[in-house]
Amino acid sequence: MSLCHVFIVLPLRIAFALSKSIFHSWFKLRWTPSSRSWLVRLDQKIRKKIQHKNNGEFVKVRLGDEVHNIWTVVVEGDYRDTVPIVVLHGMGGGSNMFLNNIDALAEQRDVILIDLPGFGLSSRSELRVKFVDGWWVDTTGDDIEAFYTEILEQWFKKMKLSKIILLGHSYGGYISSVYCLKYPKRVKHLILADPWGFPQRPPLADRRPFMRSRPLRLLSRLYSKMNIFTPIRALGPIGPAVFRSLRADLGRKFSSYFEDHTLSHYLYACNTCDKPSGETGFGRLSIPFGWAKKPLVDRVVNWVPELDVTFIFGARSWVDSQPGYETRNHRHDNYVDVQVISGAGHHVYADRPLAFNNMVDMIGEAVDNGVKPNISHEFEKRHLAMSSLRRRASCASQAELCNDEAGLRQLRALSESEMMGFDGDGVRGEGDTSPVTFNLDDTVVEEGASAAPVSFHLGSAQERKPTLRASKSGGGLKNVKFSSDSLQNSSALPSRGQGGQVDKDEVKVDEAGYLLCEEDSDIGHTETRKKPAK
Repeated sequence: MSLCHVFIVLPLRIAFALSKSIFHSWFKLRWTPSSRSWLVRLDQKIRKKIQHKNNGEFVKVRLGDEVHNIWTVVVEGDYRDTVPIVVLHGMGGGSNMFLNNIDALAEQRDVILIDLPGFGLSSRSELRVKFVDGWWVDTTGDDIEAFYTEILEQWFKKMKLSKIILLGHSYGGYISSVYCLKYPKRVKHLILADPWGFPQRPPLADRRPFMRSRPLRLLSRLYSKMNIFTPIRALGPIGPAVFRSLRADLGRKFSSYFEDHTLSHYLYACNTCDKPSGETGFGRLSIPFGWAKKPLVDRVVNWVPELDVTFIFGARSWVDSQPGYETRNHRHDNYVDVQVISGAGHHVYADRPLAFNNMVDMIGEAVDNGVKPNISHEFEKRHLAMSSLRRRASCASQAELCNDEAGLRQLRALSESEMMGFDGDGVRGEGDTSPVTFNLDDTVVEEGASAAPVSFHLGSAQERKPTLRASKSGGGLKNVKFSSDSLQNSSALPSRGQGGQVDKDEVKVDEAGYLLCEEDSDIGHTETRKKPAK
């Protein structure tokens, strides 16, 4: 090594490397406060909240001449002999977005989450151009689909996963669906959580009212030429604050884990720490605004018949659930289920995690047992029970509600004060004329007779006109005695004959202050019932 190289060339190389390092660390971070090291720290902080044992590592996948590092998080489940579930995140997200679901799903099986190439901690592959015949040309939507399909297939082989449950949310649902078009054998069930890319673009999409403004049309065309998160990156130092204000819902979704802005910072770092190759790939697959160039609703007929599919939509999501029903119509001879979770938005797994986890567990249990899931039947019964509970505030317990749905509802005995409509001071409220229903359990019912409740319609405290009515069912009255004890320990009052009832005119009060009621002559005998009049 010559003196010139030692004293001139080597110092220049050191100075150049030092200046490059300073530029990428100080100046760049001063404008865009994000880096991979910050994302790694946030990832570790979030994964500490997972109660099950988990491990995160890079899985090297070779595709052509390139090696891609896929960030993979494996959460060990409580049962190792069940089919594992692989989770793919949506656009601009990462594997830690499923924090509300990981532990619940891991109670039944292994949970494997990945950062898709171009997002999170995975490699930022070159998805903008490709080298063809000595020229660099722009990639197409078919190139992006082929890239993700082959990457997932090589990753599955590397992980030695022969059969899985594949769950994809939003953009991850699109990639999962495309993967199943080519490699469906290892997927035992496909779960699409509010998937993107299924509906066709409406022919009048450009004629919507807000598109009539010329400035908005110009702005929309300008925005369509850039990546989704380019404006956030352009804001520089105020980017995190603006992102937090735009995604304030993240604090509410994960408030049980973090009181600060950890999840907001995590999403911001996922989309700003490196080049946005994932956004570029999404742009190749979509057309303004948010529509897929090749809608999946036209291609689901190419799925193999053995593939079972479940759609889980949020009732308040911007994603249309109609393509799910269209898919079910196209595949009417195959298993396709569509579920809509009320109160949930696009991030259905985080908005209603309990309902979402329950559905996924039911699917996983069916896959383990080799049968078809029956989610709709179970949740229809739950919706019926909940709707009845909302309509009737008088239901004292869930057991009472279930008895009522089965036709076994039993009215409880009312106290004397409740029957007479008294308040806490023993005085019936003014204007309270609501009917009171109670049962009598000390009545003697003839053989073959049925019991029915008795309803008294009580007027005001100053003027009460009691009436006694019986339902239209078979049976007769015998040895009926009204007393305060019988009113408090009651079951049911037998009804009269078919079509018979005690009329208002039949109720009389004798000189001793007793209520008298005589039965009709068609019963064959006459009985007098007495009740002390207060």
